[in-house]
Amino acid sequence: MEDVKYRSLARYPILAVGLSMIGFILIKTGRDAVFFQKNGLYQLPLAYIWIALVAVPASMVHLNAIERWGARRARTGVFFVTALLFLLFVPFVDQAQRTAMGFMFILVPTLFAAVFAGAWLLTGDLLEGAGPATMRWAYSRIGAASMVGGILGGLFGKGLSLFFEPRVLVGAGAIILVVVGLVVCCVHRRHPVEAVRWPGDEDEGGKAVGSTSMFGLLMKQSEILRQPYILVLVGISGLATLAALYIDFQFYATAMISGNNNAQFFANFYIVLNSTSLFLQLVVAPRLQSRFGVGGALMLLPTALLGSAGIFSFATTLKARAVIKVTEGGLKSSIHRSMWEQVYLPIAREKREVAKVIIDGAFARISEGIGASVLYLWLSTASPGMAELNLTWMSWVIIFAVLLWIGLTWYLNRLGCADIDPVDPLIRLPDS
Repeated sequence: MEDVKYRSLARYPILAVGLSMIGFILIKTGRDAVFFQKNGLYQLPLAYIWIALVAVPASMVHLNAIERWGARRARTGVFFVTALLFLLFVPFVDQAQRTAMGFMFILVPTLFAAVFAGAWLLTGDLLEGAGPATMRWAYSRIGAASMVGGILGGLFGKGLSLFFEPRVLVGAGAIILVVVGLVVCCVHRRHPVEAVRWPGDEDEGGKAVGSTSMFGLLMKQSEILRQPYILVLVGISGLATLAALYIDFQFYATAMISGNNNAQFFANFYIVLNSTSLFLQLVVAPRLQSRFGVGGALMLLPTALLGSAGIFSFATTLKARAVIKVTEGGLKSSIHRSMWEQVYLPIAREKREVAKVIIDGAFARISEGIGASVLYLWLSTASPGMAELNLTWMSWVIIFAVLLWIGLTWYLNRLGCADIDPVDPLIRLPDS
């Protein structure tokens, strides 16, 4: 009966993740079709730098919201705030509005990092106490829902772009996020949980308090960064983000050089990407986790990237770049994402959302900002013609980052839960 109950609850995060992905692909397709016109590629490194700069205060705002109103209210608010902001940007989705499009490019990864964090963490929230088999089943289905959402988002984007301007895609994606917010709000009301407070969350009178400054908030959460388990996750997240940055830039640069920077091309690409991901999620992921566990399955993406980067990364054709992008995006969105979300399960529920904001929000964007700064300096000294850009050095950066990524993942497998103190309130040992 417990298994049936938890599987029934899993339908809510399945719906939330799937709909969020539809909204994400629609907004991203509309954004890319406008941003990557004219000199959009040369604005990309600066946009990535701003993403990194904005990510830290954005993470602090998110953490403060969690502290003040709780993880559930903060999670619901993220969907509605994100939808509202993109609805406000709809009139400015135009080639002539370069400044506004630059802001929008920054907002998409910044806000959707919080959106997807909330949608995925809803699983651990609702399925707290479920057995390992049920968890594997739930994360596999949620990963598949994400891919289906990506395919539907690409198909909707492709269809809408035939009749409407890209701004319509952005508006449609924002409306879908409103629907997701309503779903999350309803499930929270139907399935309440008892709030848990940890030492340091109350004042002398026992009353819960929120941090009043960024520095105070950082100090309050510094206990998380003293955990070896958390530090390894920070390293893996940073290296994965750095590799993805250069893979993305190579792909976008080649698309612009070949003249394939339009909504139809990006929509078709997202359809192929998510179709590949769905196949991997349904066919490969369950067998991989059953045989090698979460830690072993996490080795697949960096190992596959090392092989594809070595073979295709030095080629200059769009097809070669697309193969690497599909490898990275396909495996990350399917097998890697569903496994990665499970590494947060050993963290106590009330600290899980905080840890994810720090790891996948702040530190991942800092890594992206460092890589983008190098890109910006390179572009400022490179030849002004896009056709003359030499992207080979990025391939070596990708290979080096992936090698370090493999090393840290191997260490994570060695670490497992052996060094996690079950007495520590931040971390709990998973059920055997």
